[in-house]
Order: sequence, then C-alpha cells, then structure tokens
Amino acid sequence: MQIQRFSRRQFLSLAGATGSAALLAACAVVPATDGGAGVTAEPVTVQVQSGWCNSGDCDIWTPSIEMFNEKYPNIAIDMIRVGVSPVDTMTAVAGGSAPDVYHRYVGGFAELMARGVMLPLDDLIAGDEDFDPDIYLGSQWDNGKWDGITYGIPVLEGGAMPAICWHKHLIEEVGGDPEVGPTSWQEMLEWSRMLLQYDDDGNLIQAGYDPKDAYGFTAIAWPVVFDENYITEDKRTFTFDSEAWAQGLEIIAEFWTDAGADQMKAFSDQWPYWTGYPSSGFNNAKRAMIMNGNWMPGAMRRMVEETGVELDSIGYGFHPNLNEGLKAIDFGTGHTLFMPNSTQVAEEGFKFMVHMTSVEVALVEFEMRAAAMWSKPLLDAIDLSSVPGLQWFFDAPLEADRLWSPNEFLTPVQSQVELLWTRAIDETIVGAKSAADALADINTELQQGLDEYWETQS
Repeated sequence: MQIQRFSRRQFLSLAGATGSAALLAACAVVPATDGGAGVTAEPVTVQVQSGWCNSGDCDIWTPSIEMFNEKYPNIAIDMIRVGVSPVDTMTAVAGGSAPDVYHRYVGGFAELMARGVMLPLDDLIAGDEDFDPDIYLGSQWDNGKWDGITYGIPVLEGGAMPAICWHKHLIEEVGGDPEVGPTSWQEMLEWSRMLLQYDDDGNLIQAGYDPKDAYGFTAIAWPVVFDENYITEDKRTFTFDSEAWAQGLEIIAEFWTDAGADQMKAFSDQWPYWTGYPSSGFNNAKRAMIMNGNWMPGAMRRMVEETGVELDSIGYGFHPNLNEGLKAIDFGTGHTLFMPNSTQVAEEGFKFMVHMTSVEVALVEFEMRAAAMWSKPLLDAIDLSSVPGLQWFFDAPLEADRLWSPNEFLTPVQSQVELLWTRAIDETIVGAKSAADALADINTELQQGLDEYWETQS
C-alpha cells in the first residue's frame, strides 16, 4: 500500500496563493441594487461556481436558477459548472477572476474564511427582511463561520452525520439484532470479523466494515465518534496526540488488519466506496456496515433499479462511540455558499444564496434526489415516507445527546489536516508506525503549519 505524504511546499503555497492581505482587502464591494423591492435598476449577472451535481438527474442548479429568474428577472445567473479547490479560489480572488458566489462541499472552508478571502455576510443577513436565519439550528450555521463572523450560508442536502448504516440480513446472520444494529466499537469489530469471506484464492469477497468507506474518508467525521476533538477551542493547538485518538486509530487499523491490508485494498478497488455509484460495495451488500450521512437514503433509492437493493432492509442508527452509549452527531452541512470579497454584486449574489435556502428549492431537490437541507419550515412541508431511512436523519438532531458543530473541527490548515490524517491511517494499517507515533508525528507537522498561520495574523 502506498503511503501518501504531504509536502510542506504544497501547504505553504496554499497560504501564499493570494499574495498579500492588502491585495484582498483592496477588493471593494459595490452593490448594484436599488435597495427597493428586490428588482435591480439595470440587468445584473451573478456568476456562481460549483463542481457538484451539475448534470443529469442530480442537477439541482438548473431548476433552482429557473425559479430564481421568475422572482428576479433582472438578475441573470451565469453557472460555472467546474469544481474548485481552496488554492484555486484564493488565486482567482487575488487575480480578479473569481465568480460572485462559490459553492463549497466538505473541506476548504476554514482556509478561505481565516485568510480573509470571503465576504462577511452578517450585515446582509440583518438587512434582508425576507430572510429568517432562525430557519436553521445554530450548529447548521457554524460551517460558514469563523471567529464569530458569518461568511457562508448552508444550502442543499444537509443534516445529521455520521450514522451507522447496515444490511439487516447480514447483521442477523452473525447473531445481531437487525433492527438495532451495532451499539459499540467492540460489537462492530466482532461482527466484522465474522462477516469476512474469501474465495479459494484468498481474495476478500465480503467485508463487515471499512472505516475508510463513505463519510469515513474525512478527518471531520471522527471527533464525533471518538468524543474528542483534534484541535483546541481557540484553534491554536492540535491534539491528535491524545489517548482517545490513539485508541480510535488503533480500532480503525484493526478492521483492515483483521481482513488483511492487501486483501482489503484490492477489495475496495473492486467495490468502490461511495453509495452514489451502482458499483458501491455497500449497495451490493458486499460490505455489511457503513459510516454515512443524511444523503444516503436518497442515494440508495436511486440505486434500486441497478442493484436491486431493498430499501427497507437497510438499518440506520447513531454510530458507536468511544464514549459508549453516547448518541452524538455532527449537525451542520457539507454544502455552503460563499461570496468572495472581490464581488461587485454582493446584494444580488446574496439574493441567490437566500433563494437556495427556500422550501421551494428544498422540495425540488427532494423530488430529484431524495435529499434536502434540514430546516424548520421544511419539517412541516415534506413527506419523508417515500424514502425509507430518511426519517432517522430528520429525527436525529432532536434525539441526540450531543450536537457537534462543524465549526468545532475547522482549522486554518484544514487541507493539511485531511492529508496528514490519511497518512496516519495508512502508516498504522501497514505497521510502519504505531497509532500513537503516527499521530504524534502528524500533530507536530500540523502544529508547525498552524503556528506559521497565526504568526502571519499577528
């Protein structure tokens, strides 16, 4: 197995991609609206960029833009359907080529907010009489906040994560309760071992649980189920080198070493991770259990014709926790809309962002993708009965013992966090280092990068 390493030059280029802070501060915002009834005096074009769900049955942008144009005929939306990294964003803003609205999914928020690349939205939110920020719970906003300032608005599919999801018939085969699922890490390890199957040549053909599958790919999934964060509240000190994280990483590695690291790697290549693909190992019952988020019931429903999966045969519950019995979720969103501080059409861009939070857009997305952003108005407007399992994700925020906020995980060097956490997992799995040593090493590297960031801020 190849171990991925992160170049310090790569990281430092991220911090320097935008040039000086003065360059960013010089980008003036010039509103173009008349401040009246929501119609601009002159036609205005707002550029929106996203690399997510841009075509086919997944394309939520086209119908959303059509609805927006009905409300605001003088605001044209120019959709740039290309993905973008944090480095790309900072480079575009510094070079004057950035769009007016960015859609970001999962990582990369913190670098953009912490480095002053994004436009603060608090004044726009307070000044919009048609938008009520209380449609969301507080933790949902936190993915788009930094140092108490709001830079992003949560939109599109979003809600509780992670959940443990399982095939009921496979859990029943090993003596588990198919309606309850696993309730502890020890139970998951035992069941996973019992579910391992190999062919006559020693190739793995069925796995119990792969912690790197689906939502397990990101570092921000693990504080919730380890019941301990990897950074202090003031964002100045990394704590990957704690006993809880060492214990958790040992468990992650054990799922792979139990199966055989080479066999598990070959198996994951044959049966890919993401449940949005027909070839997904979980969709085809080649994996019994999976860590995933609120998008999964909808993704499974879209796979019925291709895989034959029976939706009622999938169970959902709170993921086992190192603090055994604790019901914890991250209740925020991976999807956020930002505006770079270089935009010249902030008010028009903000109108589009608010439009994307509407019940109307949520219902269209639900109809298309069986997913939507959790909001208080949506609870009264949506019928979840057509998507088995989705009710659990809508109920979980009201039943959890702890709601983590996405902001608790975010750091000014989040891209580096993701890369080095992956490295620590791989080093532990192949036995190159103990879990404690792998975590101590990445903690040292991350701390150096974090210290450099804070030095630039002072």
